[in-house]
Amino acid sequence: MTVVRASTLVLAAMTLALSVPGVCAQTFPINLAGDDSKAADSDVKVPAYDVASVKPNKTSAGGMSIGTKQDGFTCVNISLKSLISNAYGIRWDLISGGPGWVETTGFDVEAKVAGEDVETFKKLTGRQRNSMLQALLADRFKLKVHTETKVVPTYDLVVAKDGPKFKEVTPAELEVNSKDPAHAKNPGSMMMGPGMFKGQALPMSLIAKQIESALEKTVTDKTGLKGKYDVDLKWKPEDSGPSSGDDSGESIFTALQEQLGLKLVPTKGPVETLVIDHVELPTEN
Repeated sequence: MTVVRASTLVLAAMTLALSVPGVCAQTFPINLAGDDSKAADSDVKVPAYDVASVKPNKTSAGGMSIGTKQDGFTCVNISLKSLISNAYGIRWDLISGGPGWVETTGFDVEAKVAGEDVETFKKLTGRQRNSMLQALLADRFKLKVHTETKVVPTYDLVVAKDGPKFKEVTPAELEVNSKDPAHAKNPGSMMMGPGMFKGQALPMSLIAKQIESALEKTVTDKTGLKGKYDVDLKWKPEDSGPSSGDDSGESIFTALQEQLGLKLVPTKGPVETLVIDHVELPTEN
C-alpha cells in the first residue's frame, strides 16, 4: 500500500518523498500498479468496483494514504484533485476548473472488487486500474472532464557546457551486482523529497520526469543521453526554510548544472491539460 505521511510518499516499486502543496494535495500522479504498456492493456477486460465507500475525512490528524490492495483501491484524506491527478496520470498544476473544495477537502475511499474479479484485478496494469478509478470518480462525484491543449512555459533538459557529472551504469555492473546482494543496485529505484532526488540506474526520461515534478513545469529530455545513470541531487526548495534541502541554498537550476552537469533551458510548448466541467460532492455511504 502506498502511504503518505506529511510530505512523504512511498510507492510500491520505488520510494518517493514528495512535497505536498496545500491541504491533501499530491502534485505527482502515482502509478498504482503494473506495466502501463498498451499491449498489456488490450488482453484483459477491466472490471468495475463491486462496492465503494466515499466519505469526507473528518479527522484532524492530517495523515494521508493512497494505494492499492489485493482486491481494490483505498485512500485516506486525499483531495479530489489529487484523485483526478492519479486517475488521469496528469500533474496537479495541469488540472483546472471546479469549486475550491476539490483541492481543500480530503476524502476517504475504499473500493473493492469481488469474486473472480479479484484475480483479474491483480493482473491489471496501472493504466487499467486508473481507468477503474476514473469510472469511480464519474459515478460518485459526477465528474465530467475534457482535455485541452495549451501553449505554456516549459523547459528543455540539456547537457551543460562541461558535460554530465554523473555515472552511467553499465550492463556488466548490473549483472555483477545482481549476483552480489551486499553491493546490489536497485535499478529504477528513486527517492525524492523537498530539496532532494536520488536514483539508481535511471534513464534520462525518468530523471526529467522527477525534475518536472519538482518544478511543476513540463520538462522535455533533450540531452541525447541513452544510458542508465546514478544521480544524487540536492537543492533548496523555493518555499522552504533554510534547513530544507541543500545547506548551500542552491536553486534547482544551479544544482542541476553544478552537481549533475545538466541545464534547464526555458521555452514554450503545447501541453495537454485537464479541465473539470462538472463535479458534485458525493453522497456519504
